Amino acid sequence: MVNDGVSDVAVVAQVLGGDGEAFGILIRRYEPGLLRFATRMLGSPDAAADAVAESFVRAYRHLAQCRDPARLRSWLYRITGNRCRSHLSRRGNNDIPLSEAPPLADPADAWAVVERAEQVALVERALASLSAEKREAFVLKHVEGMSYEEMAAVTGARIPTLKMRVHRAREALLAALGALV
Repeated sequence: MVNDGVSDVAVVAQVLGGDGEAFGILIRRYEPGLLRFATRMLGSPDAAADAVAESFVRAYRHLAQCRDPARLRSWLYRITGNRCRSHLSRRGNNDIPLSEAPPLADPADAWAVVERAEQVALVERALASLSAEKREAFVLKHVEGMSYEEMAAVTGARIPTLKMRVHRAREALLAALGALV
């Protein structure tokens, strides 16, 4: 997250005051995390980029409806989560492509590179096998590092529900990884 000393509240006020260019600050600040989140949700960098772009357009159009600009991060993650769920429902749960990032070639340690790429592919397949709700909860908690309170603001789910989803996602991931190995 880019922190340039200007609060989200101040940037939102600038945008709502007519300075549309100030929205670029929010994009620079939140786009990397939202892309990481969407990529893990959708399994495809291209689909993630589309979802995040749609999210920013939606956020810009509806910025005046953001009730608490101090919690803008949660609001943006909620919009992006909704876009991801929409993408997933359109293509079905079993049609999730894996993002196959090419391994970085290091002639000094070629075996480590191959082993790392295989491990990443196993984890991505296991993550893709989770339901959208479990995947979202797991990614928000363990990839984005959100608290359960932040996760509740993003998803609209109750904290006990989120704790159960994270727990079940961990169990399902361990089982899926065991089956893939």
